[in-house]
Amino acid sequence: MKIAKRNYNLIKLSKKYPNKWVALSKDHKKVLGVGNKLTEVLSQSKRRDVVFLKLLPTNSFYMPQTL
Repeated sequence: MKIAKRNYNLIKLSKKYPNKWVALSKDHKKVLGVGNKLTEVLSQSKRRDVVFLKLLPTNSFYMPQTL
């Protein structure tokens, strides 16, 4: 199985929708819904091939940690 390497630049979306849930198309090119809660975005997006993301502000970062 060949896995395609994808690098999506989400900085523009993070600047436009900081601290929001966003529903994107599978190719990450079209915004299908935006909201403060995931349930709002779920109701806005009627399609099945959707990617949901919680966008952080551009001046913050996320560092996963294991316990």
